[in-house]
Amino acid sequence: MQTNVSTLLREFPKVKRAALRGERVVVKTREGNLVILAESPPERNLLGSMRGTFIETKADLSAPTLPETAWNPSL
Repeated sequence: MQTNVSTLLREFPKVKRAALRGERVVVKTREGNLVILAESPPERNLLGSMRGTFIETKADLSAPTLPETAWNPSL
């Protein structure tokens, strides 16, 4: 996409959407051309702000955690 400074200022949302879509936006000025490119966002991690909170364990989390006597009905 090519534009000039006045169009950039007047139609900034349109130019911004084009850059975010991955288009190369060239702004023609008297001093030279300016290029606007959108940076891709950093990769998001599933843990995010919880990083370092969880600990790694070798315990079998699918096995029962209580002894069998705790599973007897108490009626």
